[in-house]
Amino acid sequence: MFQLFRTIVAIAVPVFVIMTMLNVGLTQRPSEIIDYLRNWPFVLRMLAANFIIVPLMMILILSTMSLSTAQQAGLLVFSLGAGAPFLIKLTEIAKHHLALGAAVMVLLVLATIAYMPLVLPLVVKGASVDAGAIARTLLWQMLLPIVVGMLVAQRLVGLTRAIQPWVALASTVALYVVLVAIVIGYFPRLGGIITSGALLAAVVFIVVAFGVGYIAGWGKDHLEDVGALGTAQRNTAAGLIVATQDFTDPNVLVVMTLSSTVGLVLLIVLARVLRRDNPAHVAV
Repeated sequence: MFQLFRTIVAIAVPVFVIMTMLNVGLTQRPSEIIDYLRNWPFVLRMLAANFIIVPLMMILILSTMSLSTAQQAGLLVFSLGAGAPFLIKLTEIAKHHLALGAAVMVLLVLATIAYMPLVLPLVVKGASVDAGAIARTLLWQMLLPIVVGMLVAQRLVGLTRAIQPWVALASTVALYVVLVAIVIGYFPRLGGIITSGALLAAVVFIVVAFGVGYIAGWGKDHLEDVGALGTAQRNTAAGLIVATQDFTDPNVLVVMTLSSTVGLVLLIVLARVLRRDNPAHVAV
């Protein structure tokens, strides 16, 4: 039974990613995404937060705990990738403009493609990364659906209006399927990971990353909120590639996946708290 739910996870994750990104393309204008990326002070602060400060925070957290080599590797993999598709859903929950969430996600995905293959071997002994595999997966599952959605929205307005609600619904359903399937599929390993302190380390890291991202957007409420959510939500897609491709110990994958799941649940709660200051709902 547990293997069945792990198989469901493997299917549901790319479905969620593709449907979420397609929905962004169907609902957001390219000019709006580009406008957010022209805010160079915010862009530079987000890059520094996600690829310098936050990974260093994870290394510091791990230095204070006694975890197995596999658990440490899983947490490091979790911390190094940024630009998660879940950010779009979190941006919606927090009632901010989806184009801002998309802009932050695209920025961090592109940086992750270049960053992760270079840095992971430096922080995880013996690890190597197929940069091409990461790039192909992230481009195929995340960036291409956005482009396709934008082209459809510009050229086939009637079709866009007909399919967009269903695409959004598919994204939401896939999200909850992923959450339930991960918890059930990896339940036998959950107890050992909790008692080891690995998930505690992940929660501490997520809270710290949230604060770092909030500071990166300092001065404007929408940048603070999306900066915090975007920095705390790490790139599960990139992490899955690395965990399955470069490590034989399944605990690396389990720790990374459960950390992502716990992080998502925590950030959904935080996004609902943030939305109280944002009365204008942003429709998907």
